[in-house]
Amino acid sequence: GGELRGIAFWLMGDLTSTKTPVGLGWLFTVLLLAIGAIYTTAADLNLLLSGEQEAMHLGVDVPRVKLVVYVSASLLTGLAVSVSGAIGFVGLLVPHVMRLLFGSDHRLLIPATALGGAITIVFADTLARTIAFPTEIPVGAMTALAGAPVFLYLLRRRLQ
Repeated sequence: GGELRGIAFWLMGDLTSTKTPVGLGWLFTVLLLAIGAIYTTAADLNLLLSGEQEAMHLGVDVPRVKLVVYVSASLLTGLAVSVSGAIGFVGLLVPHVMRLLFGSDHRLLIPATALGGAITIVFADTLARTIAFPTEIPVGAMTALAGAPVFLYLLRRRLQ
């Protein structure tokens, strides 16, 4: 019973199992290193908005930037999923919303997106824990309920 419930919650996204200080220490360390690595590419990412060829002509080492961003983003994704399970829509919607609010400058966009994602998860988790108290709704279900309509709106707006 309990193990099956744990698996179901992990598949739908759950933050209740992230309680060990050692695990959180490693998580925080890798999180800071990966976000720091991505942030060091912010100026190059701004130049890449003009296209790869233009960025290369301006001195950007495009393959290196891609490698740093891909590896760091993969580490962050793997870390997040290993700790909390699959929490959908946060990684899809938060960057788009932050870009609408703050523009395309990656020096501001990267930290704003990290903070916006964290705030979104804390808000969704708080709502998931209180809306059906004493039971708990999985965080992933909460973000899907809120995220699906926003995602459809953004998709429709983009297609028009």
